[in-house]
Amino acid sequence: MQMKGTIMNNFLYAMTESFGRMQKEIHIVLKKSTVTDKDKNELFLRVGNCLHSILDYAERVEVEEEEKGLLSAFRYVNNSLKHSKEVVEITEQQGGVSFPISFPLTIPRREVVWSVVDNGDKENQKKNYKKYLAGKNVIETCENIIKILEKYNF
Repeated sequence: MQMKGTIMNNFLYAMTESFGRMQKEIHIVLKKSTVTDKDKNELFLRVGNCLHSILDYAERVEVEEEEKGLLSAFRYVNNSLKHSKEVVEITEQQGGVSFPISFPLTIPRREVVWSVVDNGDKENQKKNYKKYLAGKNVIETCENIIKILEKYNF
């Protein structure tokens, strides 16, 4: 049993570390006025690593029924990323100042959100992705699933 606990601790460590690195990269990108291709590549790397680490951990636990929809949404984007040649981006930036400016002036918070990914063939996963992730904040949604999965650490 000790071996199983050690392995799960390794996956938990990988998941939480990759989340922290992704979060740091998102904050760096959001502080910049111009995002370079290198920035976009690094962001893609960090979000992808976090996504994979979340699912590596999730595959080793049995989650409660009410949490399966959210987990299914993460599986959808992960599977789309791995298996679809059309998926080249899984995130996009929203918010900040845009032109033309209208008054009263409102400036939405800049954030990195999940892109609309609509080319997977698993209809239930696609439905869950649209419900739980598409257009939503990447950091907040990853933090949410990690908190859920951490309950299953043993």
